Amino acid sequence: MVGLPVALVLSGCTSTADAVSPPPATASDSATDSADDQASDLSAFEQQLPLSGEFVSQATATEGTVDIERRSDGSVWVLLDDFHTGDASDLRLYLKEDALVQDADGYWGSAEGGYEIAVIDPDAMAQEIEVPGAWDMPEIRSLTVMDYTPPNFPALGSVALD
Repeated sequence: MVGLPVALVLSGCTSTADAVSPPPATASDSATDSADDQASDLSAFEQQLPLSGEFVSQATATEGTVDIERRSDGSVWVLLDDFHTGDASDLRLYLKEDALVQDADGYWGSAEGGYEIAVIDPDAMAQEIEVPGAWDMPEIRSLTVMDYTPPNFPALGSVALD
C-alpha cells in the first residue's frame, strides 16, 4: 500500500479571546442615543407634531381651528374648536398626505383619499378625536371634513396643517 501525504488546511478559524469590544457608552452618549431611538420610534407624522391650522370652505361654509398634538401617554389627538359646517348627516374626518392647494378659480382642494380618522358630530363646536394608527403614518399635510354621502362624497372644508 502506498501512503499519500495528507495536508490539513484550516481557514476561517478565529479566537474569541482576540475579539474587540466597543467602548462603553458614556452618560452623554446614552442620552443622545435614547433621544435618537425615541425619535426613530415615532412615525413621520408623529415627528411633525404639534400641527395646527384653520378651516377653509369647500362644498359649504366651514369654519374653525384644528390642533393636532401628541399627549404624554403617546396618543395623538385632533382637537376641533369653534367648528361648524353645513348640513350633513355623516361627517368624517380625514388626514391627508397631500397639501391643500388653491386653484386659479379660488377653489381649495387636495388629492382624494387619505386616512379616515373618525365620524364627527356636525353639531359639536369643540371635539377631541384620537388618531388611530398614528404610529404608522407618513407625513400629513392637510385635514378634510367630508360628507360621506354617495355618489359625490363632497369635501365640506379642509385645513392646511403647519
